[in-house]
Amino acid sequence: MQDGGEFFDEFIDDYFSECEEHLATVRRVLLALDVANDGPADAVLLQDLLRALHTLKGLSGMVGLSAAEEIAHAMEDGLRALPDSRRISRTLLDALFSGVALLESCVNARRMRAEPPSPGPFVDRMYDIIRSLGAMNGPANSETVSIQPAVTVRLFQFAASAELVARGVGVEIIRQRLATLGDITATTPVVQANGTVVFEFAVAVRAGVRPPAEWRDDAVTWHDWDADEESTPPVGLVVHTGRPRAAPGAIPSTTSSNVVRVDLARLDDLMRLVGELVVSRARLNDVVGRARTQLTTSVQDDLSDANAAIERQLRSLREGVMRVRLVAVNEVFERLRFAMRDVARETQKSIHLNFFGQDTEIDKLVIDRMLEPLLHLVRNAASHGIESRDRRLDAGKSPDGTVTLRARAAGDRIVIEVEDDGAGIDIARVARRAADAGLISSWETLTPDMLLDVLCSSGFSTRDSADLTSGRGVGMAVVRDTIRAIGGTLFVDSTLGRGTRFTIELPLTLMITDALVLEVGNQSMAIPQISLREIVPLDDAQVTRVENNEVLSYRGRVIPLVDLAARFHLPPANGKRHALIVGVEPHEAGLVVDRILGLREIVVHPVTDPLVAMPGISGATELADGRVSLVLDAATLIRSSRDRGTRPTPAALNAAQTPTSAMSQRISEQLWS
Repeated sequence: MQDGGEFFDEFIDDYFSECEEHLATVRRVLLALDVANDGPADAVLLQDLLRALHTLKGLSGMVGLSAAEEIAHAMEDGLRALPDSRRISRTLLDALFSGVALLESCVNARRMRAEPPSPGPFVDRMYDIIRSLGAMNGPANSETVSIQPAVTVRLFQFAASAELVARGVGVEIIRQRLATLGDITATTPVVQANGTVVFEFAVAVRAGVRPPAEWRDDAVTWHDWDADEESTPPVGLVVHTGRPRAAPGAIPSTTSSNVVRVDLARLDDLMRLVGELVVSRARLNDVVGRARTQLTTSVQDDLSDANAAIERQLRSLREGVMRVRLVAVNEVFERLRFAMRDVARETQKSIHLNFFGQDTEIDKLVIDRMLEPLLHLVRNAASHGIESRDRRLDAGKSPDGTVTLRARAAGDRIVIEVEDDGAGIDIARVARRAADAGLISSWETLTPDMLLDVLCSSGFSTRDSADLTSGRGVGMAVVRDTIRAIGGTLFVDSTLGRGTRFTIELPLTLMITDALVLEVGNQSMAIPQISLREIVPLDDAQVTRVENNEVLSYRGRVIPLVDLAARFHLPPANGKRHALIVGVEPHEAGLVVDRILGLREIVVHPVTDPLVAMPGISGATELADGRVSLVLDAATLIRSSRDRGTRPTPAALNAAQTPTSAMSQRISEQLWS
């Protein structure tokens, strides 16, 4: 593993952040060039691509990641070797696509402190392509490439002083002036030995543009340099293989001056603090309620007003922190577009990838965890779903397949759909394979819930043999496990001959939510409000027992009931019960509870101990009185009410025998010891 040393470690987070931006640019431009491959490449796109690769090369060299530096340099040379016609050959374009995937692997290896892949084979391949273009004889002559960027990076310095400020010349004025020359890629304040501050600006100046000489009268200095000269450039730049790169302390950035990058871990810490404030405010509310009878009316009113104000301010703080954590799902969607190109080429199919709702925002942590599941669903759609060109024509379809991704907000949840117009799932064939594998009985009919359980069973595959795109029968299990782990649910709908749609429902955030607090037996529980559709009094006349299961007559249809007291081995309570209607038709159920305590804002803590984790419980929270309340997993409880084909694992059976009250005690010891 390569390491830039302690000096460079302080820049490594900036490096990863910058790489994400520039790799996104490279992927976007390559896809655009791929679409327009028949004609000359757009000059602006080429400049964007060159600039991004050049920056990646310099940043990688700065942190000592020479593998990424060599790859980016070879890709840059490949672009500079283009003929005057700007036509990119298919061979070169394929190599560039391979290069960006290798670049990403190198950056991820540096992030994981692992050994990066060797750049040698790719670099050799790239220079073989360059030699075939007749532009150069090999990497040793890379400085002789004649294609130059349309911008030149120049370094400007501004020495601020009280006299200049009195004349109305400050940093912002200088910034505005420099912006007229080109893009400001970096701004660095430097403290001089005498205590004064000099601001250094790296500016990508457009070709033919020169700063007015009178700027020097306002303490602005600059120095022009030629990247091909052997002379040492000014402070802040280092010449490397014939072109400049950023030096430590001058990390290029395309980010606007009013944008600040924040480490996600710091936002996590801030969210945890907000969570603690939520619990403290709940305790305060409880104390205020108990103290009412001991206080005068005036004091009661003052306390109530103060308590209500704190509640409003805390909710605003929570929403503000959440907005900071939100990112557009387009960040992941664009990665999928890049991956789809490789899948289409591997499967020899023509596939269009369409996006809708890519501006929908979701928690950064959630969207990062969703990359692999979405990638697998998209690859499955191409491998399993979309038919070959001949089969599509025989079926009267367009020869080109379509995979569509949609995202939309639904209250406090995000819904993402992955849909294809392919052959659909042959449920009868899946049932036969599932019966052969012992997953269901041969006489059972696959319901939509059972179909998803079968598809997500480890080792199950509809293919006779594995391939690079469809995997080896473990992918769908990982997809659903990942979605469940972040509090989401997965559904599938398929029509034979017309296509398949996977629907993912995700929480907007993972930590703080509004929930209904209730009691089952002697145990308090909570269910996120977003999972709840309706609360109905449970009338025995509406309940019917069918094959040892209770069902409820609800709005003209029948839905299954889940008795939570029986489910979690709690003593039943005497008195009127309620049914919490959860899910959406046809995936819905009624959860039977004893008492409704009210709506609360809760902080959800994950339960990771395998000795206390059990199906139907997604986490735990602390109530105002210090008690532990288990957070219900509505999706799992709905599946349990319908599942007739799967068999519980020994671990699940053992967990089911543990009284829920004892689980709460163990969780309390874990979370707050």
